[in-house]
Amino acid sequence: MKKSLILFIIFALMFTISSYVFADRGSIPFQPAIRIFEPNQQALIAWNGKEEILILSTKLYADQDTKILEVLPLPHEPEIKKSSRNVLRKANELLTLDHSKQLVQPITRSSDSRQLQGGEVKQEVVIGSHDITVVKVLNENTFTNWVNNYLKQKGKDNPVIPEELKKTIKKYIDKDYNFFVFDTVDVGPKPYFNEAIYYKFKSDKLYYPLEITKSDHGESNVSLLVLTESNLINFHGIQRDKIEFEKGPKLINRSDAEFISSDIADLFASHFAKNDGSEKIKLASWKIVDDLTNFDSDLLADYTIPKGGKELIFMGHKYINCVTHPNYPFETEKTLSSLHGKAEMYLGGTRSLPWYAYSLNGKILFNAITGEPLGSLENIEEKTLTFEGYSGQGYIWSENFLTQKMEAVDIPNAFFVTDIIGYKFYSGLRVEEDGQISGNRNSFWKKR
Repeated sequence: MKKSLILFIIFALMFTISSYVFADRGSIPFQPAIRIFEPNQQALIAWNGKEEILILSTKLYADQDTKILEVLPLPHEPEIKKSSRNVLRKANELLTLDHSKQLVQPITRSSDSRQLQGGEVKQEVVIGSHDITVVKVLNENTFTNWVNNYLKQKGKDNPVIPEELKKTIKKYIDKDYNFFVFDTVDVGPKPYFNEAIYYKFKSDKLYYPLEITKSDHGESNVSLLVLTESNLINFHGIQRDKIEFEKGPKLINRSDAEFISSDIADLFASHFAKNDGSEKIKLASWKIVDDLTNFDSDLLADYTIPKGGKELIFMGHKYINCVTHPNYPFETEKTLSSLHGKAEMYLGGTRSLPWYAYSLNGKILFNAITGEPLGSLENIEEKTLTFEGYSGQGYIWSENFLTQKMEAVDIPNAFFVTDIIGYKFYSGLRVEEDGQISGNRNSFWKKR
């Protein structure tokens, strides 16, 4: 069953057989046999290199009135207050439109610090349907005891936390992620977006928790709006290729940031003040789609350049941190053959659905590791080259001029290149003319 990754990380609790919970999409209701649905989730992350603002909103409903318990692990104690879904909407609009209005955020907050063995209740906040408690946890036993006591107070007998979740919690604590935000939410049959919640906390990396969902099952789909001062270069958690970079990055100024939220503008205040107030930040939208069981780490990224690698010039552009692909020549169990000669650009398809790619000896050349048409080889049409690889069925995505939709075109005479004799396959970070380093790694063939 396909599931969506909720923006507040679902706290998967299993009860005794007599009160077994049938949890749809990973949500666990306080009452048995109630199904919870989260058909839409949105998040915004703003990170200035030292602090992060995380704004979360989820559309929820259930087949009966109930409560659900969710948990969010954080590296430092957060400031929590009410936000607005308008913040997310306006950030989305800024990717394509120009606006100048400013959003003012309402706040509902209370706090009460209480000691407990092995930990401390740092905050208790009620925001609309959210009943939020921030607990500083020093070990996994504290976490388990607090949750058990909390649920017993709510009338649940003999609650049991899954072992997989206990292991994940221990990993967070071992990494000094000692703050856990527990959120009890009221839901019912009528679908609605619950109040967007604002979290601000210290972090030396852009952070979004994913690993805690590993105890759940199914496919996840999470959309993120990301604001940073520069391109994010080094991904320490999930790999970059797990992220779909949908829109942007788009440069926005302080006025644009104020339009989204005054809190976000203030987060980047020192950056905006540079160069006589002309400095800008970057806004982009990302998507992460994968099976929950594959989330072995969180989204963690920063501006640091990975150590090592070469500095190379490719097609007139400078690339740094260039490394050869670890699986090059690309390994395959297919029977390999060779093509020798000068490749040429071939235009195929129809007038309404055209496509083009390099061809040689009647074969359309594809990259064996990406499955995409071969590219990123300097002056390919001027050189006599030997391509090793295998024949097969490929496809090329092309826009249909009549329907204005992307369509997959079958290519029966594809040749998947595993090696180009005399060349190495590199990936590197491109240095732009203004000195900025591209956030995406570019791949290309370079002569040995």
